[in-house]
Amino acid sequence: MPVLPHTWLEAVSLSGQALMRTFGVGEGDLPVAVTNGRVLRRASPGTVAESQGLTYHVATHQPDLVVVGAGPAGLAAAVYGASEGLATVLLDGTGLGGQAAKSARIENYLGFPHGVSGEQLTRLAMLQALKFGVQIYSPCEVTSLDLSDEKRPVVILSDGSQIQTAAVIAATGARYRRLDIPRWEEFEQCGCIRYAAADLDVRDYESQSVAVVGGANSAGQAALTLAARGCTVHLVVRSADLGAKMSAYLAERIHAHPRIRVRTRSVLRELQGDSALASVVLQGNDELDQLDCRGLFCFIGADPVAAWMRGLAKDGNGFVLTDSRLPAGTHKAPLPFQTSAARVFAVGDVRASSIKRVATAVGEGASAVSSVHLLLAS
Repeated sequence: MPVLPHTWLEAVSLSGQALMRTFGVGEGDLPVAVTNGRVLRRASPGTVAESQGLTYHVATHQPDLVVVGAGPAGLAAAVYGASEGLATVLLDGTGLGGQAAKSARIENYLGFPHGVSGEQLTRLAMLQALKFGVQIYSPCEVTSLDLSDEKRPVVILSDGSQIQTAAVIAATGARYRRLDIPRWEEFEQCGCIRYAAADLDVRDYESQSVAVVGGANSAGQAALTLAARGCTVHLVVRSADLGAKMSAYLAERIHAHPRIRVRTRSVLRELQGDSALASVVLQGNDELDQLDCRGLFCFIGADPVAAWMRGLAKDGNGFVLTDSRLPAGTHKAPLPFQTSAARVFAVGDVRASSIKRVATAVGEGASAVSSVHLLLAS
């Protein structure tokens, strides 16, 4: 959901205890949110969003464009759609920014020579969207599409609400993959396994021994971020070459960093510890190696969030097919990013064979709006 001005208080702190007494709430009511004099017991992102007017309400007029998913691709589509005169609605089931919002630093995004955090990039994009009149609703989960009317697709929300529109841009991205090893869920629930290396994720592990699993750019950026906080970082890579999936500039910085130990041809086999993670066991070259490890950061890819797009053509992994990758004869002359449904477009990580870069996602979102204009003009 959009970042709202707020103050966070721990329930065990003096100020937290005082606030609980003031509003007559107990431990069984946690988490509690106090907003505009209203007390929300057992608050969830959905109830907080509803109290702030961020959940979807039926509009008096139908939008021209509904963008589903508010990562970089979706935010770009919403900004360009609204700035070019389309009445635009932006929906997201969890929060703005997608995976990019959790990146501590994006160093190769055009226009930011010193890098930019995913959170900052998301905040600026949200402000742009609001400036141009985009109606943003988050959290607002989309469950399906009704494509029975070829000219007016209908987006169906989890509460049963329906939004009829002229065009849809799907930008729901992908979900993090998890390793299938014992006790994964146990250590995930206690917070010892993370899927991002933003400040909030890293601060608990400063100057400790940690492991980063993965061989692409996100893993490399996480390793450098953790090392900068004084951590001893074990970068676990399945392949033999760190540069196989990682940008050359990142691989070079990692190899040169004294606190990062690259372990190629290695896989994670065990997680060890009592109430918290204490060590991990790696297997490499038919040998097992136990390493001290207080936090595990996992960057091994993701699966598409595309179940809500039933009826659209997809590849064997569930990613949505677009334009030139569509089955022959689907459309006479498919537009860029057009799916097998003429008025539905797909951009970003949910699209088959997309390039996993923030700049690429932004470009796809903006370009898809051009396709929407061509479609509406035809």
